[in-house]
Amino acid sequence: MNNIQKVAPTEIKRDGSAGLYISWSDGRRDALPGEYLRRNCPCAGCKELRGDTSHAKPLTGKKPKKSLMVVENTIDVETALQQIWGVGQYALGMSWGDGHDTGIYTFEYLRELADSVNG
Repeated sequence: MNNIQKVAPTEIKRDGSAGLYISWSDGRRDALPGEYLRRNCPCAGCKELRGDTSHAKPLTGKKPKKSLMVVENTIDVETALQQIWGVGQYALGMSWGDGHDTGIYTFEYLRELADSVNG
């Protein structure tokens, strides 16, 4: 049996629309800004936009790209954290001011993001 215990959140609090505060089982506490979380969304579409082509050929057809992007909101509005919810016992789902809500942020990935921001 493996004696290595994974670090897991013990408490997750939303900071209004500004981001998350996470307390971890090892006693560490991290603040994750909403804009940083949104820019690092782990969904396949966002990964592809950031240059990750490992999800470039989905099983279903891609939606056609818009020919003209109309910006209606500021970056603060677009990246405002609207809602969080649990996904099983291993992740969070999040919805954003721009309407995006398909990213599944595993606890392991949230810890990696916290290491990048606060480490």
